[in-house]
Amino acid sequence: MTITPFNSDFPLAQNPFRSRIGSQIDDIKNYYAVAFKPGYPLQASELNEMQEIFYVQQSLTQAMMSTWLSQEVLNSAGGAPVTGPGWEGCTPLDPTLITHISGVLTCKIGWYLVKSSTINGGLGVWVYNNTSFTIAAAPNATYGLVVKPIVINCTSVTPPPTNTDSTLKDSSAINVINGPCGAARLQLKIMNFSSSAGSGEFLAPVLQITSSIAAYKNNYRIPT
Repeated sequence: MTITPFNSDFPLAQNPFRSRIGSQIDDIKNYYAVAFKPGYPLQASELNEMQEIFYVQQSLTQAMMSTWLSQEVLNSAGGAPVTGPGWEGCTPLDPTLITHISGVLTCKIGWYLVKSSTINGGLGVWVYNNTSFTIAAAPNATYGLVVKPIVINCTSVTPPPTNTDSTLKDSSAINVINGPCGAARLQLKIMNFSSSAGSGEFLAPVLQITSSIAAYKNNYRIPT
């Protein structure tokens, strides 16, 4: 199954609604939540973005259930019981997004569900990986996406300080606020595909290798 990114032409992106979700997913941003701060103005477009974030996350979850809960996937574990998708760690939208060929692991471009008790209180968050990672697989090891939670603040200062995004300010030509920026964004940044994480980073396991056989966390063997 071929998985393509979302079309950025979301219904609330049109004037006069001005949602900006299309520029905040499918790329290096991976903003998954709008974080309102007391005392700061509320932009109407931010309310529209909250709706589209919900529908994007919901649509991806529905697509994951469709691709993973097929008879072909559930009956191909080689004797080991296969459970459904959405396990603790990282779940690719489609089983074919990761391959294990001749001892080489490839984590392809596409959507991945990150669900970890150490990140976001265990809430599942979809992130888009725009880099194809290829690494030599070591025996008896666990691999996954290495992610880093970041708060991205709004600013109108040029150049912006670290962890800020000037595009989050109100972009409406008829805006009557024209004051401080509104809400921040929560970002889950993909750092790498590896068996270990660095400082401030978290490993979201997606597969394990035992006796040269690679299998997802639900025991489904990685396509070769």
